[in-house]
Amino acid sequence: MKLRFFKVIVPVFALFAVLLISAASAQNVSRPDIVVADFETEALDGWKAEGEAFQLREPGAQFRCGMGSVFGFHGKNLISTYAAPGADHAVGTLTSPEFKIERKYMTFLIGGGNFPGKTGIALYVDGQKAAEETGLFNVSMQGHEGLAVKFWDVSEFQGKTAKLVIFDTQAGGDWGHIKADYICQTDFEPKNTGEILFQNTIACAADAKPVEFDRLIFGHFIEHFHRLVYDGIYEPESPLSDENGFRKDVIEAVRDLKPSIVRWPGGCFASAYHWMDGVGPERKLVFDKVWRSEDPNTFGTAEFVKWCRLIGAEPYICGNAGTGTMEEISDWVEYCNLNIGHYGRMRQAHGFKEPFNVKYWSIGNENWGAHELGAKTPQEWGPWVREAAKLLYTTDPSVKVAAPATPSETWTIPLLQQAGRYIDYIAIHGYYDFLAHHNNTAPYIACMMKTQHPENHIVRTIAMLDKTGFRGKVHIAFDEWNLRSWHHPAFGSYPRIPTPEEHAARDKNDINSSYTMADGLFTACFLNSCLRHCEDVKMACFSPTVNGRGAIFTHPKGIVKRTTYHVYWMYANLLEKNILPIDLQSAPLLWENKSTPMIDAVLSVNDEGSRYVLAVVNKDPEKARPVTLELSKLPNGTPAKLEATVLSGNSPDDFNDVGAENRVVPQKTVFEVKDGTVTLPPHSLSFIEIPVK
Repeated sequence: MKLRFFKVIVPVFALFAVLLISAASAQNVSRPDIVVADFETEALDGWKAEGEAFQLREPGAQFRCGMGSVFGFHGKNLISTYAAPGADHAVGTLTSPEFKIERKYMTFLIGGGNFPGKTGIALYVDGQKAAEETGLFNVSMQGHEGLAVKFWDVSEFQGKTAKLVIFDTQAGGDWGHIKADYICQTDFEPKNTGEILFQNTIACAADAKPVEFDRLIFGHFIEHFHRLVYDGIYEPESPLSDENGFRKDVIEAVRDLKPSIVRWPGGCFASAYHWMDGVGPERKLVFDKVWRSEDPNTFGTAEFVKWCRLIGAEPYICGNAGTGTMEEISDWVEYCNLNIGHYGRMRQAHGFKEPFNVKYWSIGNENWGAHELGAKTPQEWGPWVREAAKLLYTTDPSVKVAAPATPSETWTIPLLQQAGRYIDYIAIHGYYDFLAHHNNTAPYIACMMKTQHPENHIVRTIAMLDKTGFRGKVHIAFDEWNLRSWHHPAFGSYPRIPTPEEHAARDKNDINSSYTMADGLFTACFLNSCLRHCEDVKMACFSPTVNGRGAIFTHPKGIVKRTTYHVYWMYANLLEKNILPIDLQSAPLLWENKSTPMIDAVLSVNDEGSRYVLAVVNKDPEKARPVTLELSKLPNGTPAKLEATVLSGNSPDDFNDVGAENRVVPQKTVFEVKDGTVTLPPHSLSFIEIPVK
């Protein structure tokens, strides 16, 4: 690493004013900071390394540690002895050239192990040790791989000759390494020392190429469970319903979300659903063996397709691969899409002359799970999907076929090896606050720690597509997802069945106070993850649309639009159609022994390059956070003011409810841009418009 030694700049710590600088006395304002070392390039000119601790085992190793990625460093590089060939076992020292102390304070960034006398930075003045600082672990960083601001008052040594020694003599053990960066002389007394020094930045790369995303990412899901269909979207006895029995207020609200696709009838319900019970003028009352309730089947295939057309969405049907047969699914395709054959003519006899033209079909639901009726083994599943898909394509070659998968190689690799050439999507699911058997919803901060989990699932699934050679041929459908799983005590606990009290507990899914800004911001981060990987993720279905954990809550007099509804509205209506890659650097949000990037963002642009929209999340529950927009590569750079639409609330626990429907709604605002920086409200989603002349 080449060091920029003794470079004089006008105060560099202005970059980090939110963390470092207090007002300086008038006599010191004219004295610029002196950068002793910034470790930005790849040589150690003038510094003397002894031992192997300051060798680099491979490019980029300095940015990784046992707990994950390193954060809190300045610029593009840092010193980390974990990057040495021996990692925590490597020992050595790194000594600076001599220099003169010319300012009152010496500031630096430090991280790594807290082993006094063994991992740290020492200052020697006239050959004598004058100050020493130890790494942070077990002190203020609580196990995180971050660097924090520290300083020494060196005013008594001004004019004297000094040198620095970065040392790591801790051979082995957890955290037996030191991290250091950006050593500076200054007359400005640092504030908030011990905090992570990090500038949140969003930069657009010069060679960034826009990628169009598939709007099927803004999909939805309904299932025959509790109040999701009956008393949700379909309520013939309600004065708020139309002649079809559909709630008009729900249709209007969902239509405003510009839904691309809706998955139905399940979910787990699909694994015991026989579509013939829900077609024609005479419907069959059945006992639903999945959710153990009666289903009148008055909402069936024709009703679902009609509802989808009314809201402007593609219907996506999930076939019964549990207790049903592959031929039953193909017969359903015939009923929906053909005018010939027994089932095609049956549809016409039911009064529908023209085909329904249902393009999207799923072969089953979660057939990997022991909770699912008709569950399969990995060895059974691939051949079953292969033969079922062949039947579907033989019936209608225009259909698109998905098959249930997981982010696990044990299930998905055999599926792809057996059936990859016959399917269009592998369908994965995700719920991250598991509430099936209890309803103790996680607090806001715990939910924020889960915001990276969906992207981890996406990355693992992409790796399996790569490994099997199907990347670019088979895509990911995240066709059932939400922050919070559905509450249904004792479900799947065979042979035990839910008690009447446990069955009634499903009402707890409809408690509006459960759906706060945590749910809204998790939803935003989920969509950002899909958009970042939009070349691989081509579909996602929020679960469910109405009631339960849904975006909309219905009651006899109207509806409540929850925080997740407004997030969906913002993405569906405000985002442009192409995603531009960005370089995002974010400070971490810390909680207990966990961390997550505080800022999450995607940048979109229209085809003409005349409108840019930045969707950015500030997860911090309490503090407004500055974000620097390095958008000089865009046609106009960054203007002085930016119009925006912001979803936030008075607290991260705010929610909408009956009688308080507008407590959390999107608000128009204008962000002031100072030195390229905007300040985002706490617990917020902001859609920032970047004008182009």
